Amino acid sequence: MHDVIRDMALWIAGESEEKFFIKSGVQLKEQPKAKKWEEVIRMSVMDNLIENLTDMLACPNLQTLFLGRNRLKVINNDFFNFMPMLRVLDLSHNMDLKELPVGIGKLVSLKHLNLSFTPIRKLPIELKALTNLKYLNLERTRRLRIVPQLISSFSKLQVLKMEGCCYQCSLVLEEMEHLNYLNVLTITFTSTLELEKALGFNKFISCAIEHVNLQGFRDSRSLNILALANLQPLYSLELSGYMVIEDVKIESSIIEGVGCFHSLRSIYLFDCNQLRDASWIIFAPHLERLFIRDCQGLEEIISEEKLSEVAELKENSNLFSKLEFLHLNSLPKMKTIYGHALLFPQLKRITILNCPMLKKFPLNSNSAKGRRLVIEGDEGWWKDVEWEDESTQIAFFPSFKHR
Repeated sequence: MHDVIRDMALWIAGESEEKFFIKSGVQLKEQPKAKKWEEVIRMSVMDNLIENLTDMLACPNLQTLFLGRNRLKVINNDFFNFMPMLRVLDLSHNMDLKELPVGIGKLVSLKHLNLSFTPIRKLPIELKALTNLKYLNLERTRRLRIVPQLISSFSKLQVLKMEGCCYQCSLVLEEMEHLNYLNVLTITFTSTLELEKALGFNKFISCAIEHVNLQGFRDSRSLNILALANLQPLYSLELSGYMVIEDVKIESSIIEGVGCFHSLRSIYLFDCNQLRDASWIIFAPHLERLFIRDCQGLEEIISEEKLSEVAELKENSNLFSKLEFLHLNSLPKMKTIYGHALLFPQLKRITILNCPMLKKFPLNSNSAKGRRLVIEGDEGWWKDVEWEDESTQIAFFPSFKHR
């Protein structure tokens, strides 16, 4: 939150000091101590240097506990024994926390559990006791391999975040069918087979998919991206993980009008070294953020040749009409974003780094008209940019910001 809002919140909380224990970002190295733990309702010791939690805390009224962004290695099995009212537990971004204490199963009132960005390897079976859980975040738990039959035990679960989690998503999808209240999901697929299987699950199709990560996909050299178009809403899509995908298909036979990804707002392409273009993003008419990095073979973003093969796309004046942020980094073969000038009515920032062959922008003097556009990049690269005409160069000269 904004610093001013946070200061005001802390000031309000300070009026009831016994109920709010706030020691975030103060370089704590050891488990904190308070005079009256039995009075505390909210506790935040996030963003500190705490490594071990070995002493039990008798906090019968504690409802919220923020322990994120510490250096936790060990949490004693008895640490949670006397927190019967705890509803929110955040252990995220503890990069040395490899194991959860079995005592976490004592938190029978818990509704919100955040374990994201931790190296935990398994979830203890004792988590089955958390039958009131409504929110579970396992994003970026890249070492998680063992999840016993747990997910279906959380019958009240509404939000499940597993993007970047290494546990097999196909097994989770089978358990998801029993979660009647699940409505928000993030997930990673590592193969075409996994993705096709997921699209056959009713619960997967009916959820609001906040983020899908297609990672690896070593079992195919082509991808029918429009198979995901039925996921409405799908807000964010990532392709990453040194994929061997060479071609993302655009097939007119499965197009039901331009703009299949109506809800898609963000696209991320990382380490897709075999791709030559990303023309399929034409199907995201409301795209706001486009980030492309370390795609060694990418030569252009929108291929006019590919678009000409699809009649519905030949005349498209709305391309990038909602785009606000364009970030291109480490694309050694990138020559073209698009062959013609575009209006970019919402564009706020362009960042170009380590793209030595990209010398032209799809900009003219009417592009981003009336907007304060910022163009970030290396000074040497900026000097070699080729503009459509002198008026365009004059229009965008004040936009440059050295990165």
